[in-house]
Amino acid sequence: MRSNKSIRSTVACAVFMLGAAASTGAMATVHIEVPASSILLQTYSGTTVTLFYTGSVCTSGRLALDPSDTPDRNKLLWASVLAAKASGQKMSFDYDFNADDCAIRAFAVVPTT
Repeated sequence: MRSNKSIRSTVACAVFMLGAAASTGAMATVHIEVPASSILLQTYSGTTVTLFYTGSVCTSGRLALDPSDTPDRNKLLWASVLAAKASGQKMSFDYDFNADDCAIRAFAVVPTT
Protein backbone atom coordinates (compact mmCIF):
# COMPACT_ATOMS: atom_id res chain seq x y z
CA MET A 1 0.00 0.00 0.00
CA ARG A 2 1.28 3.44 -0.84
CA SER A 3 2.19 5.81 1.92
CA ASN A 4 -0.01 8.81 2.72
CA LYS A 5 2.85 11.11 1.71
CA SER A 6 3.06 9.49 -1.74
CA ILE A 7 -0.70 9.76 -2.23
CA ARG A 8 -0.72 13.42 -1.14
CA SER A 9 2.15 14.17 -3.54
CA THR A 10 0.32 12.50 -6.42
CA VAL A 11 -2.91 14.38 -5.68
CA ALA A 12 -1.07 17.70 -5.31
CA CYS A 13 0.71 17.14 -8.63
CA ALA A 14 -2.58 16.28 -10.38
CA VAL A 15 -4.30 19.38 -8.96
CA PHE A 16 -1.38 21.57 -10.04
CA MET A 17 -1.44 20.16 -13.59
CA LEU A 18 -5.20 20.65 -13.90
CA GLY A 19 -4.91 24.22 -12.62
CA ALA A 20 -2.08 25.00 -15.00
CA ALA A 21 -3.98 23.57 -17.95
CA ALA A 22 -7.12 25.53 -17.09
CA SER A 23 -5.33 28.84 -16.57
CA THR A 24 -3.28 28.94 -19.75
CA GLY A 25 -4.90 29.61 -23.09
CA ALA A 26 -3.76 27.18 -25.73
CA MET A 27 -3.39 29.44 -28.75
CA ALA A 28 -2.39 27.98 -32.09
CA THR A 29 -1.95 29.42 -35.58
CA VAL A 30 -3.56 27.68 -38.54
CA HIS A 31 -3.38 28.22 -42.32
CA ILE A 32 -6.37 27.48 -44.55
CA GLU A 33 -7.39 28.09 -48.16
CA VAL A 34 -11.09 28.22 -48.97
CA PRO A 35 -13.15 28.99 -52.09
CA ALA A 36 -14.36 32.56 -51.69
CA SER A 37 -17.79 31.51 -52.99
CA SER A 38 -18.43 29.63 -49.73
CA ILE A 39 -17.68 32.59 -47.45
CA LEU A 40 -20.47 34.65 -45.90
CA LEU A 41 -19.40 38.24 -45.11
CA GLN A 42 -21.12 40.08 -42.29
CA THR A 43 -20.57 43.36 -40.52
CA TYR A 44 -22.31 44.29 -37.32
CA SER A 45 -22.61 47.87 -36.11
CA GLY A 46 -19.49 48.88 -34.23
CA THR A 47 -17.63 45.62 -34.90
CA THR A 48 -15.14 44.24 -37.35
CA VAL A 49 -15.88 42.26 -40.50
CA THR A 50 -16.87 38.69 -39.64
CA LEU A 51 -16.60 35.75 -42.03
CA PHE A 52 -18.58 32.51 -41.76
CA TYR A 53 -18.29 29.08 -43.45
CA THR A 54 -14.53 29.38 -43.96
CA GLY A 55 -13.69 25.92 -42.68
CA SER A 56 -12.00 27.30 -39.57
CA VAL A 57 -12.20 25.36 -36.30
CA CYS A 58 -14.53 27.95 -34.74
CA THR A 59 -18.33 27.64 -34.64
CA SER A 60 -19.83 27.96 -38.15
CA GLY A 61 -16.31 28.43 -39.55
CA ARG A 62 -16.23 31.93 -38.05
CA LEU A 63 -13.20 34.18 -38.61
CA ALA A 64 -12.85 37.83 -37.64
CA LEU A 65 -10.17 40.47 -37.57
CA ASP A 66 -8.80 41.48 -34.21
CA PRO A 67 -10.92 44.31 -32.71
CA SER A 68 -7.77 46.47 -32.63
CA ASP A 69 -7.33 46.25 -36.43
CA THR A 70 -7.74 49.49 -38.35
CA PRO A 71 -10.82 50.41 -40.38
CA ASP A 72 -8.60 50.29 -43.49
CA ARG A 73 -7.69 46.67 -42.80
CA ASN A 74 -11.40 45.84 -42.39
CA LYS A 75 -12.10 47.47 -45.76
CA LEU A 76 -9.20 45.57 -47.35
CA LEU A 77 -10.54 42.24 -46.07
CA TRP A 78 -14.04 43.06 -47.34
CA ALA A 79 -12.69 44.09 -50.77
CA SER A 80 -10.39 41.06 -51.01
CA VAL A 81 -13.19 38.59 -50.31
CA LEU A 82 -15.52 40.31 -52.80
CA ALA A 83 -12.80 40.35 -55.48
CA ALA A 84 -12.08 36.65 -54.92
CA LYS A 85 -15.81 35.87 -55.09
CA ALA A 86 -16.21 37.83 -58.34
CA SER A 87 -13.23 36.11 -59.97
CA GLY A 88 -13.95 32.60 -58.66
CA GLN A 89 -10.72 32.39 -56.67
CA LYS A 90 -9.76 31.11 -53.23
CA MET A 91 -8.89 33.05 -50.11
CA SER A 92 -5.94 32.20 -47.89
CA PHE A 93 -6.09 32.86 -44.14
CA ASP A 94 -3.64 32.53 -41.27
CA TYR A 95 -5.55 32.73 -38.00
CA ASP A 96 -4.97 32.22 -34.31
CA PHE A 97 -7.51 30.28 -32.32
CA ASN A 98 -8.12 29.99 -28.64
CA ALA A 99 -11.24 28.10 -27.60
CA ASP A 100 -13.94 29.48 -29.96
CA ASP A 101 -12.13 32.72 -30.87
CA CYS A 102 -10.56 32.72 -34.34
CA ALA A 103 -8.65 35.93 -35.11
CA ILE A 104 -7.32 36.57 -38.62
CA ARG A 105 -3.61 37.42 -38.68
CA ALA A 106 -3.02 37.41 -42.46
CA PHE A 107 -5.18 37.00 -45.55
CA ALA A 108 -4.73 36.98 -49.33
CA VAL A 109 -6.49 36.18 -52.57
CA VAL A 110 -4.87 32.99 -53.89
CA PRO A 111 -3.65 33.55 -57.47
CA THR A 112 -4.68 31.00 -60.07
CA THR A 113 -1.85 29.15 -61.74
